Amino acid sequence: MTSEGSKGSISKFRLENEKVDHDVEFGEIQQFDELVYTKEEEHKLVRKIDLLILPSLCLIFFAQYLDKQSITYTSVFGLKTDLQMTGNQYSWCSTGFYLCQLFTTFIFIYFMTMVNRTLLIGVSVVAWGICCTCLGATQNYAQFVAVRCLLGATEAACQPCTLLVTQSWYRKKEHPYRMAAWLSMNSLAQIFGSFFMYGVGITNQSSLADWKIMFIICGVISTFIGTLFVIAIPFTPEKAWFLSERERKIALYRIYAESDRFGGSIFSKEQMYECLKFDWLTWCSLAFGFLVCVTSGTTVFQSLILSDFGYDKFQNMEYGSPSGAVQLAFVWIGVLLVMIFPNYRTVIVQLLVIVPIVGNALLLGLPNNAGWGIIVASWLGSVITCSMSILLSLNASNIRGHTKKSIANNLFFVGYCLAAVIYPQWWNFSKDPKFHAGLGVNLASWGLLEILMGYYRWKVLRENKKRDEFEKQEDLPEYNIYDDVTDKQDLRHRYSC
Repeated sequence: MTSEGSKGSISKFRLENEKVDHDVEFGEIQQFDELVYTKEEEHKLVRKIDLLILPSLCLIFFAQYLDKQSITYTSVFGLKTDLQMTGNQYSWCSTGFYLCQLFTTFIFIYFMTMVNRTLLIGVSVVAWGICCTCLGATQNYAQFVAVRCLLGATEAACQPCTLLVTQSWYRKKEHPYRMAAWLSMNSLAQIFGSFFMYGVGITNQSSLADWKIMFIICGVISTFIGTLFVIAIPFTPEKAWFLSERERKIALYRIYAESDRFGGSIFSKEQMYECLKFDWLTWCSLAFGFLVCVTSGTTVFQSLILSDFGYDKFQNMEYGSPSGAVQLAFVWIGVLLVMIFPNYRTVIVQLLVIVPIVGNALLLGLPNNAGWGIIVASWLGSVITCSMSILLSLNASNIRGHTKKSIANNLFFVGYCLAAVIYPQWWNFSKDPKFHAGLGVNLASWGLLEILMGYYRWKVLRENKKRDEFEKQEDLPEYNIYDDVTDKQDLRHRYSC
């Protein structure tokens, strides 16, 4: 609760004087009758967290996107020629990557509820850094695909773990900005990767192929970032070395004060069943991940698209790199709109989706001699991340329950991986050099996302209205902050849209 006084705004959180009868994620927590702190103290604390935790998560995502997208740049710098790729073999490099990631995601759905997420992220980054380095040592297509599959498997835990780590440090209202920050690394990695590949191609005088050097350097960068993350980042706010004892308590309890009930490290079968019984939030999460990722062809195959329109490998890097800047701009346009209109996130997604719809439609209809029209269309068609950050923030705000939240967040990435397994097969250069099939599927998918966002908003408003009416008629149960309850169980919870 919040009270106003002469000394400023004071936040008070009263905790029950009872012992927790199960282990909690942050270890043994000292009990207090009351914790009082000012808004100024909280602002100072959030600034400290932003100076360490946020940049670290951003570096993790930068490394991941750099590794993922490196195949896009290397495709026009000798990769396909040296490995003698024919037909849709290049497409299978992406399909195999995500097929393995999809399989291991199901393992991590359970594993993430038992193992510290921060440690899991760091170890995963080191593992995929080693795998990416090994791509530079491959000698044939079979070896390359095998290592790409291992790379996909090691990256499976990163995004859902990062989302959960963000939720353990930041309050609901702080989620959109922070998620946009680390998701915008997709754009920065795209810009950096393009110019880095350009630099390698211009300066490389060694006998080692350009594409091999690119993979080796990307792998070394990821391994270094992962090692640094494990060493520097505390596993929990309770063990944060960069905070004072009082700040650590505030960091814990400001999260508990919201309806994020704290359930510890116990896997709940009841919450798992709730997820699987056609819970609308859970399956919307799966659909969000699928519909966003299935449109990724314009990003992953951008180099081949520009190459088909007559641009050489260096022009590919020059004209393709601003695509990352355009994505970055729209990520922060989305954040700004969410800050101005916090209760219209679904509508903002619908507006942002118009951008890639226009880009894909232009790529589908423009002739080969359209010049800058093709380049700008490829930029607009790649604007994907801005929608993804807002969709993930809806998950963070609406889904409750330790196990349910882990499952739902992972299902977002199950949908993401499932789409990534499928969509490269629609981008078969040998059979469809103009990529008409892929662009057509993109347009259909964006249209479905527009419809889904309308449904999501209608469902949220309807559920909140029902809960308002029910609360007027019934005395709702009070939950202790340590009770691990879901959004369905806690009828005081209100959904965001």
